[in-house]
Amino acid sequence: MKNLIATALLLTAVSSQAQNIRVIDEIVAVVGENIVMRSELEAEYAQAKNDMEMYEGDLKCEVLNQLVIQKLYLHKGAVDSIYASEDRVADELDRRMKYYATQIGGEKKLEQYLGKSVAEYKEQMRPKIEEQMVTQQVQQGLVSSVKASPTDVRKFFAEIPKDSLPEFGEEVELALVSMKPKPSPYAKQYALEKITKLRKDIMRGVYDFDYAARANSDDKGTAINGGEIGYFSRGQMVGPFERTAFKLSTDSVSEIIETEYGYHILKLIDRKGEKVNARHILIKPLIVKSDLERLKSQMLTLIEGIQTDSITLCHVASEYSTDNQTKDNCGFYSDPTTGSQQVPLAALDPAMIAKVSTLKLGEYTSPEPFEDFDGTSGYRFFYLKEKVPAHRANLKDDYQKVQALALEKKQEETVKNWVTEYKNGVYVRIDYKYEDCKEMSQWKGLSN
Repeated sequence: MKNLIATALLLTAVSSQAQNIRVIDEIVAVVGENIVMRSELEAEYAQAKNDMEMYEGDLKCEVLNQLVIQKLYLHKGAVDSIYASEDRVADELDRRMKYYATQIGGEKKLEQYLGKSVAEYKEQMRPKIEEQMVTQQVQQGLVSSVKASPTDVRKFFAEIPKDSLPEFGEEVELALVSMKPKPSPYAKQYALEKITKLRKDIMRGVYDFDYAARANSDDKGTAINGGEIGYFSRGQMVGPFERTAFKLSTDSVSEIIETEYGYHILKLIDRKGEKVNARHILIKPLIVKSDLERLKSQMLTLIEGIQTDSITLCHVASEYSTDNQTKDNCGFYSDPTTGSQQVPLAALDPAMIAKVSTLKLGEYTSPEPFEDFDGTSGYRFFYLKEKVPAHRANLKDDYQKVQALALEKKQEETVKNWVTEYKNGVYVRIDYKYEDCKEMSQWKGLSN
């Protein structure tokens, strides 16, 4: 439970920052040269109440306890010269802003919600992100060498009271291979001619770039903003696109470039250090019915090859699948917390749950059409390797999950022991209003 609170505190949610929590600010804790303000405590407490419906004890005291531990991490970070680089902080801020904007319906709506510009919000959040990155690095350094051996796992499991063993719902080992058709040479030629004409019209001043993007680009996510992508750094885009963007001068228009998505032209808007912002127009070669029919035929041949052992599922997934979530795991879904191929059935998409209910063990589905989130179409098939009925936890079926729990416990104990030892060499003072909290007992008397 405490680990959940600590995790929540490390992830600053946009909702908590947008709240107007009106308090007369004051210092509620001092850890070396670091302080916890009452406003910080109230903001984190408000978010913790939203994230955690049940907590046995005083939740505000536990939030303050975790904040004090974070300040202890910061103290160690300063002593050990651990810092967060400007580039990493900027990348994390950009990532969060893009995520928030996606969730709320665009950057303008996000700014309306925040009551300030994205740039202003980034500057407000920058110190917080820097602190989070340093505390994460310090904490990771403390637990990186901690392992849970088979003996640790068995001991951990044996100490769980039988009536307290967790119940697991139905789980499956399910593989997916998805494939998308390649356009014909004629479709590629038509797309190239279309974008060539667009570029000529833009260069002659017939259209503004942003108007041409709104009216023609097949990247509908950016077309609505005149093709504007937003700031990105090296390594975030596909190779030809990225290399072209970083060579452009401000307001210049690129030559036509080809990527796996189709044909593009770019216009550079701005450059900030190692980041650029650009507009682009994408014209995708048209996929027609015959392309999909050829793909279906190819997929049937691959399935037959797997069933006759002339090719492996793992090879087909890694070589042909377009599903990034599964292709590097031989096509199988996996639990992100444990790495186990046994995943809760309830965690799958409803359409996949329905599909699993019709499959027998060891069965492959026929190729079925699907549409990806970006509007592209293709074919996919599923393979059901195993079904594990709902059950009470046991080491035979749930070793990886129990191992993850055992490792988490060892890591928590490692951090707890470190805090117990390290705090004695650091000045810590807690506001008298929180001194008697059970959750704050480990800090009592340190400032005397």
